[in-house]
Amino acid sequence: MREITLEFKKIVGEGKALGRSEGKVVFCYGVLPDETARVRVTFEKKNFAEAELLEIITPSPKRVAPKEDHYLSCSPWQVMEYGFQCETKKGIIEDLLYQTTKETIRLDKFYGAAEAFGYRTKIEYSFTGEPGALSFAFHKRGNYREKYLLPQGCALISPAANALALKILGVINGLKLSTADLKTLIIREAKNPGSRVAALYMKRQDIELPDMNFEGMDGFLAIYSNPISSVSQVDGIVKAWGNDFVTEELLGSKFSYGFDCFFQNNMALFEEALKEIRAASFKCGKLVDLYSGVGVIGLTLRDLADKVLAVEASPNSAKYAALNAQANNATNFEMVCSMSEKADGGLFDGTDILVLDPPRAGLHNKVIKRIMEILPKRIIYLSCNPITQGRDAAFFLEKYKIIRSAGFDFYPNTPHAETLLVFERE
Repeated sequence: MREITLEFKKIVGEGKALGRSEGKVVFCYGVLPDETARVRVTFEKKNFAEAELLEIITPSPKRVAPKEDHYLSCSPWQVMEYGFQCETKKGIIEDLLYQTTKETIRLDKFYGAAEAFGYRTKIEYSFTGEPGALSFAFHKRGNYREKYLLPQGCALISPAANALALKILGVINGLKLSTADLKTLIIREAKNPGSRVAALYMKRQDIELPDMNFEGMDGFLAIYSNPISSVSQVDGIVKAWGNDFVTEELLGSKFSYGFDCFFQNNMALFEEALKEIRAASFKCGKLVDLYSGVGVIGLTLRDLADKVLAVEASPNSAKYAALNAQANNATNFEMVCSMSEKADGGLFDGTDILVLDPPRAGLHNKVIKRIMEILPKRIIYLSCNPITQGRDAAFFLEKYKIIRSAGFDFYPNTPHAETLLVFERE
Protein backbone atom coordinates (compact mmCIF):
# COMPACT_ATOMS: atom_id res chain seq x y z
CA MET A 1 0.00 0.00 0.00
CA ARG A 2 1.53 3.28 -1.10
CA GLU A 3 1.92 6.40 1.00
CA ILE A 4 1.28 9.92 -0.33
CA THR A 5 1.39 13.47 1.04
CA LEU A 6 -1.30 15.91 -0.06
CA GLU A 7 -3.44 18.87 0.96
CA PHE A 8 -7.12 18.30 1.77
CA LYS A 9 -9.60 21.00 0.80
CA LYS A 10 -13.01 20.20 2.28
CA ILE A 11 -15.16 17.70 4.16
CA VAL A 12 -17.82 15.88 2.14
CA GLY A 13 -21.05 13.98 2.81
CA GLU A 14 -19.74 10.94 4.68
CA GLY A 15 -17.56 13.11 6.91
CA LYS A 16 -14.30 12.35 5.12
CA ALA A 17 -11.84 14.98 3.98
CA LEU A 18 -11.35 15.32 0.23
CA GLY A 19 -8.01 16.00 -1.44
CA ARG A 20 -6.47 15.42 -4.87
CA SER A 21 -3.29 13.63 -5.86
CA GLU A 22 -2.10 13.10 -9.43
CA GLY A 23 -5.55 13.99 -10.78
CA LYS A 24 -7.29 11.52 -8.49
CA VAL A 25 -9.74 12.32 -5.65
CA VAL A 26 -8.55 10.98 -2.28
CA PHE A 27 -10.88 10.53 0.74
CA CYS A 28 -9.62 10.22 4.32
CA TYR A 29 -11.12 10.40 7.83
CA GLY A 30 -9.41 12.43 10.54
CA VAL A 31 -8.12 15.24 8.31
CA LEU A 32 -9.56 18.79 8.35
CA PRO A 33 -9.91 21.27 5.49
CA ASP A 34 -6.68 23.04 4.51
CA GLU A 35 -4.49 20.46 6.26
CA THR A 36 -1.56 18.70 4.60
CA ALA A 37 -1.32 15.06 5.66
CA ARG A 38 0.65 11.91 4.96
CA VAL A 39 -1.79 9.07 4.26
CA ARG A 40 -1.70 5.41 3.25
CA VAL A 41 -3.89 4.39 0.32
CA THR A 42 -6.11 1.46 1.38
CA PHE A 43 -8.40 1.17 -1.65
CA GLU A 44 -7.94 2.50 -5.16
CA LYS A 45 -10.02 2.84 -8.29
CA LYS A 46 -9.42 4.67 -11.56
CA ASN A 47 -10.93 7.99 -10.37
CA PHE A 48 -10.66 7.92 -6.58
CA ALA A 49 -8.84 6.41 -3.63
CA GLU A 50 -9.62 5.77 0.05
CA ALA A 51 -6.80 6.39 2.53
CA GLU A 52 -6.01 6.16 6.23
CA LEU A 53 -4.29 8.94 8.12
CA LEU A 54 -0.66 8.46 9.12
CA GLU A 55 0.46 11.98 10.07
CA ILE A 56 -0.77 15.58 10.00
CA ILE A 57 2.03 17.71 8.56
CA THR A 58 0.31 21.13 8.52
CA PRO A 59 -2.46 21.27 11.16
CA SER A 60 -5.55 23.47 10.91
CA PRO A 61 -6.26 26.07 13.64
CA LYS A 62 -9.64 24.27 13.97
CA ARG A 63 -7.88 21.06 15.12
CA VAL A 64 -8.11 19.91 18.75
CA ALA A 65 -6.52 16.92 20.47
CA PRO A 66 -8.74 13.81 20.39
CA LYS A 67 -9.97 12.45 23.72
CA GLU A 68 -9.39 8.81 22.68
CA ASP A 69 -6.85 6.92 20.62
CA HIS A 70 -9.61 4.90 18.87
CA TYR A 71 -11.50 8.03 17.76
CA LEU A 72 -11.25 7.18 14.04
CA SER A 73 -13.37 4.10 14.73
CA CYS A 74 -16.19 5.64 16.79
CA SER A 75 -16.14 9.41 16.27
CA PRO A 76 -13.65 10.67 13.66
CA TRP A 77 -14.56 14.32 14.24
CA GLN A 78 -13.12 14.37 17.78
CA VAL A 79 -10.19 16.31 16.30
CA MET A 80 -12.47 19.15 15.16
CA GLU A 81 -13.35 22.21 17.24
CA TYR A 82 -17.00 21.75 18.26
CA GLY A 83 -18.33 25.02 16.78
CA PHE A 84 -16.69 24.10 13.48
CA GLN A 85 -18.32 20.64 13.64
CA CYS A 86 -21.78 22.24 13.81
CA GLU A 87 -20.97 24.72 11.03
CA THR A 88 -19.65 21.88 8.85
CA LYS A 89 -22.68 19.62 9.47
CA LYS A 90 -25.12 22.41 8.64
CA GLY A 91 -23.25 23.04 5.38
CA ILE A 92 -23.13 19.34 4.46
CA ILE A 93 -26.87 18.91 5.12
CA GLU A 94 -27.73 21.93 2.97
CA ASP A 95 -25.40 20.71 0.17
CA LEU A 96 -26.90 17.21 0.19
CA LEU A 97 -30.47 18.55 0.21
CA TYR A 98 -29.60 20.73 -2.78
CA GLN A 99 -27.97 17.83 -4.64
CA THR A 100 -31.05 15.61 -4.15
CA THR A 101 -33.92 18.13 -4.50
CA LYS A 102 -32.24 20.69 -6.83
CA GLU A 103 -33.75 23.34 -4.56
CA THR A 104 -31.92 25.60 -2.12
CA ILE A 105 -33.04 24.59 1.38
CA ARG A 106 -31.38 26.57 4.16
CA LEU A 107 -31.83 25.22 7.69
CA ASP A 108 -33.78 27.72 9.81
CA LYS A 109 -31.88 26.54 12.88
CA PHE A 110 -29.09 24.12 13.78
CA TYR A 111 -29.12 22.82 17.36
CA GLY A 112 -25.67 22.06 18.78
CA ALA A 113 -25.21 19.68 21.71
CA ALA A 114 -24.47 20.87 25.25
CA GLU A 115 -22.45 17.66 25.86
CA ALA A 116 -20.10 16.36 23.16
CA PHE A 117 -19.29 13.15 25.11
CA GLY A 118 -21.27 10.71 27.26
CA TYR A 119 -24.49 11.32 25.31
CA ARG A 120 -25.15 7.89 23.81
CA THR A 121 -27.96 5.66 25.09
CA LYS A 122 -26.49 2.50 23.54
CA ILE A 123 -23.00 1.07 23.13
CA GLU A 124 -21.93 -2.25 21.62
CA TYR A 125 -18.51 -3.68 22.48
CA SER A 126 -16.91 -6.65 20.76
CA PHE A 127 -14.07 -8.66 22.33
CA THR A 128 -10.44 -9.35 21.54
CA GLY A 129 -7.52 -11.05 23.29
CA GLU A 130 -6.80 -14.35 25.01
CA PRO A 131 -9.05 -16.24 27.49
CA GLY A 132 -8.76 -14.65 30.93
CA ALA A 133 -7.40 -11.43 29.44
CA LEU A 134 -10.12 -10.30 27.02
CA SER A 135 -10.50 -6.59 26.24
CA PHE A 136 -13.32 -4.61 24.74
CA ALA A 137 -12.73 -3.59 21.14
CA PHE A 138 -14.18 -1.72 18.19
CA HIS A 139 -13.58 -2.82 14.63
CA LYS A 140 -11.23 -0.52 12.77
CA ARG A 141 -13.12 1.67 10.30
CA GLY A 142 -12.87 0.21 6.81
CA ASN A 143 -11.01 -2.89 8.02
CA TYR A 144 -13.15 -5.51 9.76
CA ARG A 145 -10.15 -7.74 10.57
CA GLU A 146 -8.34 -5.19 12.74
CA LYS A 147 -9.60 -3.94 16.10
CA TYR A 148 -8.90 -1.06 18.48
CA LEU A 149 -8.51 -1.99 22.16
CA LEU A 150 -10.78 -0.08 24.56
CA PRO A 151 -9.25 -0.43 28.04
CA GLN A 152 -11.69 2.13 29.54
CA GLY A 153 -14.59 1.66 27.12
CA CYS A 154 -15.67 4.61 24.94
CA ALA A 155 -16.21 8.25 25.95
CA LEU A 156 -19.38 8.55 23.84
CA ILE A 157 -21.36 6.82 26.61
CA SER A 158 -21.39 7.76 30.29
CA PRO A 159 -18.60 6.82 32.74
CA ALA A 160 -21.22 4.88 34.77
CA ALA A 161 -22.10 2.73 31.72
CA ASN A 162 -18.41 2.07 31.01
CA ALA A 163 -17.75 1.17 34.67
CA LEU A 164 -20.61 -1.34 34.50
CA ALA A 165 -19.28 -2.84 31.24
CA LEU A 166 -15.82 -3.29 32.82
CA LYS A 167 -17.32 -5.09 35.85
CA ILE A 168 -19.05 -7.53 33.49
CA LEU A 169 -15.77 -7.98 31.59
CA GLY A 170 -14.08 -8.86 34.90
CA VAL A 171 -16.57 -11.71 35.44
CA ILE A 172 -16.09 -12.91 31.84
CA ASN A 173 -12.30 -12.98 32.32
CA GLY A 174 -12.69 -14.83 35.64
CA LEU A 175 -14.50 -17.58 33.70
CA LYS A 176 -11.68 -17.73 31.09
CA LEU A 177 -14.18 -17.28 28.24
CA SER A 178 -12.75 -16.76 24.75
CA THR A 179 -13.68 -14.82 21.61
CA ALA A 180 -14.96 -18.14 20.26
CA ASP A 181 -17.58 -18.09 23.06
CA LEU A 182 -18.75 -14.47 22.81
CA LYS A 183 -20.06 -11.99 20.27
CA THR A 184 -20.75 -8.62 21.90
CA LEU A 185 -21.82 -6.81 25.05
CA ILE A 186 -24.55 -4.19 24.62
CA ILE A 187 -25.38 -1.60 27.29
CA ARG A 188 -28.63 0.41 27.09
CA GLU A 189 -28.82 3.49 29.27
CA ALA A 190 -31.76 5.79 30.07
CA LYS A 191 -30.49 9.23 31.05
CA ASN A 192 -33.44 10.56 33.06
CA PRO A 193 -33.86 9.45 35.81
CA GLY A 194 -31.07 6.97 34.95
CA SER A 195 -31.20 3.20 34.48
CA ARG A 196 -29.12 0.58 32.68
CA VAL A 197 -29.51 -2.94 31.33
CA ALA A 198 -26.79 -5.13 29.82
CA ALA A 199 -27.11 -7.87 27.21
CA LEU A 200 -24.24 -10.33 26.66
CA TYR A 201 -24.50 -12.09 23.29
CA MET A 202 -22.88 -15.55 23.42
CA LYS A 203 -22.10 -18.14 20.73
CA ARG A 204 -22.82 -21.04 23.10
CA GLN A 205 -25.91 -21.96 25.10
CA ASP A 206 -24.11 -24.03 27.76
CA ILE A 207 -22.06 -21.22 29.38
CA GLU A 208 -22.74 -21.05 33.14
CA LEU A 209 -22.70 -17.44 34.30
CA PRO A 210 -22.88 -16.29 37.93
CA ASP A 211 -25.47 -13.68 38.95
CA MET A 212 -24.50 -10.26 37.61
CA ASN A 213 -25.82 -8.13 40.47
CA PHE A 214 -23.97 -4.85 40.07
CA GLU A 215 -24.91 -1.48 41.48
CA GLY A 216 -26.18 0.79 38.74
CA MET A 217 -27.58 -2.06 36.63
CA ASP A 218 -31.33 -2.75 36.55
CA GLY A 219 -31.19 -5.96 34.54
CA PHE A 220 -28.93 -8.42 32.76
CA LEU A 221 -29.54 -10.86 29.91
CA ALA A 222 -27.28 -13.65 28.68
CA ILE A 223 -28.38 -14.25 25.09
CA TYR A 224 -27.59 -17.10 22.73
CA SER A 225 -26.82 -15.72 19.27
CA ASN A 226 -26.16 -18.20 16.47
CA PRO A 227 -22.41 -18.11 15.66
CA ILE A 228 -23.14 -18.60 11.94
CA SER A 229 -24.48 -15.02 11.82
CA SER A 230 -22.08 -12.09 12.37
CA VAL A 231 -24.99 -10.01 13.73
CA SER A 232 -25.84 -9.90 17.45
CA GLN A 233 -29.37 -11.26 17.16
CA VAL A 234 -31.50 -12.96 19.80
CA ASP A 235 -31.81 -16.72 19.17
CA GLY A 236 -32.57 -17.61 22.78
CA ILE A 237 -32.36 -16.24 26.35
CA VAL A 238 -29.90 -18.32 28.40
CA LYS A 239 -30.24 -16.36 31.65
CA ALA A 240 -31.96 -13.16 32.73
CA TRP A 241 -32.61 -11.20 35.90
CA GLY A 242 -34.21 -7.83 36.60
CA ASN A 243 -35.56 -5.65 33.80
CA ASP A 244 -35.04 -6.27 30.10
CA PHE A 245 -35.97 -2.63 29.39
CA VAL A 246 -35.13 0.90 30.52
CA THR A 247 -37.46 3.88 31.01
CA GLU A 248 -36.67 7.40 29.83
CA GLU A 249 -38.54 10.58 30.77
CA LEU A 250 -39.02 13.09 27.97
CA LEU A 251 -41.03 16.32 28.25
CA GLY A 252 -42.81 15.01 31.34
CA SER A 253 -43.89 11.65 29.86
CA LYS A 254 -42.26 8.27 30.51
CA PHE A 255 -41.26 5.88 27.71
CA SER A 256 -39.96 2.35 28.19
CA TYR A 257 -38.07 0.42 25.52
CA GLY A 258 -36.61 -3.06 25.35
CA PHE A 259 -32.91 -3.90 25.28
CA ASP A 260 -33.18 -4.65 21.53
CA CYS A 261 -35.52 -1.78 20.51
CA PHE A 262 -34.47 1.26 18.49
CA PHE A 263 -34.32 4.46 20.56
CA GLN A 264 -32.78 7.84 19.83
CA ASN A 265 -29.23 8.44 21.03
CA ASN A 266 -29.20 11.97 22.42
CA MET A 267 -31.93 12.79 24.92
CA ALA A 268 -31.27 16.53 25.34
CA LEU A 269 -31.48 17.13 21.59
CA PHE A 270 -34.29 14.63 21.06
CA GLU A 271 -36.35 16.82 23.42
CA GLU A 272 -35.50 19.86 21.26
CA ALA A 273 -36.59 17.93 18.15
CA LEU A 274 -39.85 16.94 19.88
CA LYS A 275 -40.49 20.61 20.70
CA GLU A 276 -39.88 21.56 17.05
CA ILE A 277 -42.23 18.78 15.89
CA ARG A 278 -44.88 19.96 18.34
CA ALA A 279 -44.52 23.56 17.14
CA ALA A 280 -45.06 22.31 13.57
CA SER A 281 -48.28 20.46 14.53
CA PHE A 282 -51.83 21.75 15.00
CA LYS A 283 -55.15 20.57 16.44
CA CYS A 284 -56.42 17.94 14.06
CA GLY A 285 -58.65 14.92 13.63
CA LYS A 286 -56.08 12.28 12.67
CA LEU A 287 -52.32 12.09 13.09
CA VAL A 288 -50.35 9.15 11.65
CA ASP A 289 -46.84 8.34 12.94
CA LEU A 290 -44.95 6.02 10.55
CA TYR A 291 -41.79 4.16 11.61
CA SER A 292 -42.96 5.02 15.11
CA GLY A 293 -40.57 2.89 17.18
CA VAL A 294 -41.83 2.74 20.77
CA GLY A 295 -44.31 5.56 20.06
CA VAL A 296 -42.48 8.59 21.47
CA ILE A 297 -43.35 11.17 18.78
CA GLY A 298 -47.00 10.13 18.37
CA LEU A 299 -47.54 9.98 22.13
CA THR A 300 -46.02 13.43 22.77
CA LEU A 301 -48.55 14.83 20.24
CA ARG A 302 -51.55 12.85 21.54
CA ASP A 303 -53.33 15.92 22.95
CA LEU A 304 -53.34 17.60 19.52
CA ALA A 305 -55.26 14.89 17.64
CA ASP A 306 -58.59 13.13 18.08
CA LYS A 307 -56.83 9.95 16.96
CA VAL A 308 -53.14 9.02 16.79
CA LEU A 309 -52.25 5.99 14.66
CA ALA A 310 -48.70 4.60 14.98
CA VAL A 311 -47.19 2.07 12.54
CA GLU A 312 -44.02 0.11 13.42
CA ALA A 313 -42.49 -3.05 11.88
CA SER A 314 -40.54 -4.33 14.93
CA PRO A 315 -42.86 -6.48 17.10
CA ASN A 316 -40.94 -5.65 20.30
CA SER A 317 -41.01 -1.90 19.63
CA ALA A 318 -44.73 -2.12 18.80
CA LYS A 319 -45.29 -3.97 22.09
CA TYR A 320 -43.56 -1.17 24.03
CA ALA A 321 -45.46 1.51 22.10
CA ALA A 322 -48.74 -0.05 23.30
CA LEU A 323 -47.37 -0.26 26.87
CA ASN A 324 -46.23 3.39 26.68
CA ALA A 325 -49.70 4.43 25.51
CA GLN A 326 -51.19 2.69 28.56
CA ALA A 327 -48.62 4.22 30.92
CA ASN A 328 -49.39 7.71 29.58
CA ASN A 329 -53.22 7.23 29.52
CA ALA A 330 -53.33 7.79 25.75
CA THR A 331 -56.78 6.39 25.02
CA ASN A 332 -56.78 7.89 21.49
CA PHE A 333 -53.56 6.04 20.47
CA GLU A 334 -53.71 2.97 18.22
CA MET A 335 -50.67 0.80 17.45
CA VAL A 336 -50.36 -1.17 14.21
CA CYS A 337 -47.47 -3.64 13.91
CA SER A 338 -46.63 -3.67 10.21
CA MET A 339 -44.03 -2.54 7.72
CA SER A 340 -45.17 0.91 6.58
CA GLU A 341 -45.20 -0.14 2.92
CA LYS A 342 -47.40 -3.15 3.74
CA ALA A 343 -49.86 -1.39 6.05
CA ASP A 344 -53.49 -1.44 4.96
CA GLY A 345 -53.93 1.55 2.63
CA GLY A 346 -57.15 2.54 4.40
CA LEU A 347 -55.21 3.32 7.58
CA PHE A 348 -53.92 6.51 5.94
CA ASP A 349 -57.31 7.84 4.83
CA GLY A 350 -58.22 11.19 6.35
CA THR A 351 -54.72 11.90 7.69
CA ASP A 352 -54.25 15.55 8.66
CA ILE A 353 -50.66 15.33 9.97
CA LEU A 354 -48.20 12.64 8.86
CA VAL A 355 -45.07 12.15 10.97
CA LEU A 356 -42.14 10.26 9.39
CA ASP A 357 -38.99 9.04 11.16
CA PRO A 358 -37.63 6.28 8.90
CA PRO A 359 -34.30 4.41 9.10
CA ARG A 360 -31.31 5.55 7.03
CA ALA A 361 -32.73 3.99 3.86
CA GLY A 362 -35.59 6.51 3.88
CA LEU A 363 -39.12 5.89 2.64
CA HIS A 364 -40.21 2.90 0.56
CA ASN A 365 -41.53 3.82 -2.92
CA LYS A 366 -44.96 2.43 -1.99
CA VAL A 367 -45.12 4.73 1.04
CA ILE A 368 -44.28 7.79 -1.10
CA LYS A 369 -46.92 6.75 -3.66
CA ARG A 370 -49.58 6.41 -0.92
CA ILE A 371 -48.64 9.79 0.62
CA MET A 372 -48.98 11.49 -2.79
CA GLU A 373 -52.44 9.93 -3.13
CA ILE A 374 -53.82 11.00 0.26
CA LEU A 375 -51.94 14.35 0.45
CA PRO A 376 -52.09 15.06 4.20
CA LYS A 377 -52.21 18.76 5.13
CA ARG A 378 -48.80 18.58 6.77
CA ILE A 379 -45.83 16.19 6.64
CA ILE A 380 -43.26 16.30 9.46
CA TYR A 381 -40.16 14.36 8.40
CA LEU A 382 -37.29 13.65 10.84
CA SER A 383 -34.30 11.91 9.25
CA CYS A 384 -30.79 10.70 10.12
CA ASN A 385 -29.79 10.71 6.43
CA PRO A 386 -30.14 13.94 4.39
CA ILE A 387 -29.44 12.04 1.15
CA THR A 388 -32.51 9.79 1.37
CA GLN A 389 -34.55 12.57 2.99
CA GLY A 390 -33.74 14.85 0.05
CA ARG A 391 -34.59 12.09 -2.43
CA ASP A 392 -38.01 11.67 -0.76
CA ALA A 393 -38.53 15.44 -0.40
CA ALA A 394 -38.12 15.84 -4.17
CA PHE A 395 -41.44 13.95 -4.58
CA PHE A 396 -43.25 15.97 -1.91
CA LEU A 397 -42.11 19.29 -3.37
CA GLU A 398 -44.35 18.69 -6.40
CA LYS A 399 -47.38 19.36 -4.14
CA TYR A 400 -45.89 20.81 -0.94
CA LYS A 401 -43.70 23.66 0.22
CA ILE A 402 -41.20 23.48 3.12
CA ILE A 403 -42.33 25.79 5.94
CA ARG A 404 -39.70 24.85 8.58
CA SER A 405 -36.33 23.14 8.63
CA ALA A 406 -33.91 22.37 11.45
CA GLY A 407 -30.77 20.33 12.09
CA PHE A 408 -29.83 18.61 15.35
CA ASP A 409 -26.38 17.39 16.34
CA PHE A 410 -27.61 14.13 17.88
CA TYR A 411 -24.16 12.59 17.32
CA PRO A 412 -21.35 15.02 18.32
CA ASN A 413 -17.82 14.16 17.16
CA THR A 414 -19.23 12.03 14.31
CA PRO A 415 -20.29 13.12 10.80
CA HIS A 416 -23.96 12.26 11.52
CA ALA A 417 -26.88 14.57 12.37
CA GLU A 418 -30.68 14.62 12.30
CA THR A 419 -32.67 16.88 9.99
CA LEU A 420 -36.29 17.97 10.34
CA LEU A 421 -38.27 19.15 7.31
CA VAL A 422 -41.88 20.32 7.65
CA PHE A 423 -44.01 20.29 4.49
CA GLU A 424 -47.33 22.06 4.00
CA ARG A 425 -49.70 21.22 1.15
CA GLU A 426 -49.86 24.06 -1.37
